[in-house]
Amino acid sequence: MKPIPSSTQSRYLVPVLQSAFRLLEEVSRAGTLSLGEAVVRTGIPKSTVFRVFSTLQHLGVLIRNDADKSYRLGYGVPGLLTAGEDLETLRRAALPHMIRLRDAFGETVNLGKLQHDKVVYLEVVPSESALRFSERPGATVTVHASALGRAILAFSLPAIVDSLIAGRPLAALTEKTITSEALLRVELTKIRRQGYAIETEEVALQATCLGAPILNSHGDAIAGLSLSGPIHRFRPLKDRKIITALRKAAAEISGVR
Repeated sequence: MKPIPSSTQSRYLVPVLQSAFRLLEEVSRAGTLSLGEAVVRTGIPKSTVFRVFSTLQHLGVLIRNDADKSYRLGYGVPGLLTAGEDLETLRRAALPHMIRLRDAFGETVNLGKLQHDKVVYLEVVPSESALRFSERPGATVTVHASALGRAILAFSLPAIVDSLIAGRPLAALTEKTITSEALLRVELTKIRRQGYAIETEEVALQATCLGAPILNSHGDAIAGLSLSGPIHRFRPLKDRKIITALRKAAAEISGVR
């Protein structure tokens, strides 16, 4: 296919969208950027920069530091992790911990991150048992129903949570799935307080999953770690050392990124 001539192509460009991407590039390069600095660096009118920054902050793409009124990238936003290199760094950091968890408890260990309105598996270390629940890297799981997704949501910016659950239908994967936004928000508050998420038969019958968040230096979830297994043998609430080990592994992965 031949490139569209520039004169024709320019008719379809959206100026404010171009400005938004230019501003995101500058914030990414600088790490943090004030409104005035953004204007100087880009030459974009202050009123436009203000509207773009306000919109991106509302969406959770940018985070504003009220102390110095600077902006930084909100890394918990789906897709904002730099694809490729950063994800591979995360996977490599997590894999030894995942193997140790699998060997210690005999169940499948999953590493996942938000991608649009799903959690995508970045790595899976399957149980060696003949009866196991495991997915393959690249597969996805519903955010609102899974322990992995809830662990990430509970430590995400309010704008991200709102974009995924506010006023949206929450599908019932089983008869036990939480489908009420109000009840889900209560559950997310509980998860944030206790530091882990657990669901039983909400994604798949006869399965239990325990999840913990992997955080960046600002305390925002960038990924999640989980253990999953059949309910007849995997009972983390009756064996608290499983919860302790998962939280410790997630914290250690967070610390090396």
